[in-house]
Amino acid sequence: MARLLVVATPIGNLGDLTARTRDALERADLIAAEDTRVTMKLLNHYDLKKPMTSLHRHNEAEKAPGLARRMLEEDLTVALTCDAGTPGISDPGHLLVDACWEAGIPVEPIPGPSAVATALSASGFDAREFAFYGFLPREMKPLRDKLGAIRSSGISVFVLYESPHRVVQLTEVIAEMFPASRLAVMSDLTKRFERIYRGTSPEVRDELAANENVEKGEYCLVCDLSRVETPEEKEEAPDDARVYIVKRMLSGEDMRAAMQSARDAGFARNDIYRARLDLERLFGEEEE
Repeated sequence: MARLLVVATPIGNLGDLTARTRDALERADLIAAEDTRVTMKLLNHYDLKKPMTSLHRHNEAEKAPGLARRMLEEDLTVALTCDAGTPGISDPGHLLVDACWEAGIPVEPIPGPSAVATALSASGFDAREFAFYGFLPREMKPLRDKLGAIRSSGISVFVLYESPHRVVQLTEVIAEMFPASRLAVMSDLTKRFERIYRGTSPEVRDELAANENVEKGEYCLVCDLSRVETPEEKEEAPDDARVYIVKRMLSGEDMRAAMQSARDAGFARNDIYRARLDLERLFGEEEE
């Protein structure tokens, strides 16, 4: 009986392979791979030899219906793989899955690694509700429009992918639009040189910009907007760290406590430090 196996594969560490992954690849009569060269490395790891056919974003729409018909005619079990992670999540595959359902072919998921789930688990943000948007537009205006639409949708936590050449620019825009937001930016998840940057969006922006190796690796970003004011709240909110700290001091806090309140409110450390210097120049240094 024809069957489609949707097989998740490691996102960077072969140690994440499961017994079910190997079993699925062994059972398959044919492997539909995003890139046959990448999947060949996986087969070599298992010392398996299987016929393969390429199924990527440039040929999937044309190829998927014919492959589903072939599966029925030849009673084939096909394993669907992408280069890394789970097929169909910002990767090719959903058109073949859809074609199989339409043809009455059973679909069996073989779960495993996903960069989205991995990044969320390491972010520490409340991900009971979240959205995944993949890659955002490259051009500045569409990018800003999309981020604004995400904010207006009420989504607090969302996940993005970005190329190493544009990740700094993306964090700059997020920090500018949502300075009180938090970011967890992850590079080369599960690989030897895995890196995770976490903090307010201005802090993460500055850390990435200072890294001379930032244009290496693959990036996944988790953004938390839960501390960003709504437009209604922003009308009454302080304009910057200096105003915020002054208001806290007028309410009875000393400089040190007001600075801590500013940190808790999501202001960047650099902004708080500059605000303190400005206020000390205006009012004199606080006595210890």
